[in-house]
Amino acid sequence: MEPLDVQHEGRTLRGTLHLPQTAPAPAVVMCHGFSGTRTEFGHTFVRLGKRLAERGIAAYRFDFAGGGESDGAYGDITVSDQVSQVLAVLEAVRGHSGVDAERLSLLGMSMGGLTASLAAAKRQVRSLALWAPAAIAVDAEVTRERQAIIAEHGYHDFGGTPIFKRYADDAETIDAFADARGHAGPVLLAAGSEDHVFAPGILDGYQGLYGSQLEYHQLDGVGHGFETVPAREHLLELTEAFLLRHA
Repeated sequence: MEPLDVQHEGRTLRGTLHLPQTAPAPAVVMCHGFSGTRTEFGHTFVRLGKRLAERGIAAYRFDFAGGGESDGAYGDITVSDQVSQVLAVLEAVRGHSGVDAERLSLLGMSMGGLTASLAAAKRQVRSLALWAPAAIAVDAEVTRERQAIIAEHGYHDFGGTPIFKRYADDAETIDAFADARGHAGPVLLAAGSEDHVFAPGILDGYQGLYGSQLEYHQLDGVGHGFETVPAREHLLELTEAFLLRHA
């Protein structure tokens, strides 16, 4: 592992690059979820990064601006800003001497999954892995309800993290599926059967978007965070196998 910092709009995004012994290697950029960090739940990004490096794939995990050790205030986040950060990160990873610049992939969890899918429409990547992508974060009805709460209270309290008007205004400009059109490679989609963030209609949206490109896995009995040891191990196994095939 080695640190790799990325500059974006006057902020330093701090991250960690797992490198295999052989170079240049294909690489995957990992995007964490809302209010998370580059370790992700149960240290799954750390575990996956180490496993991929052992199998010949580089893995870069970073903190979005305002999260973890990166610069910025988390209250300033927007989905569009996160997409812009991912594009900058892809360029930085592409330029690393240990990485094959033509073999980059993206992985995202929850809002990181939404972000990764939108970024993949703007910058071609080999493959895309989505863990419980939070397309609901830009859903029109959800955003209207959030705007009403913000108008009354100044912010929306989302599990202890404030969401401000800047985020909601940006969400109104995004269509999770129409704005993700353009990725031409294979897509892994994994979600828990009890995941209330992966709301009804989201799977249909991604199936309509990706068609035969999509490989979908439902993990039974778990919610948004894949909350059992077997489920998390299965998720890592699915993702590792997918990336070994397609990175």
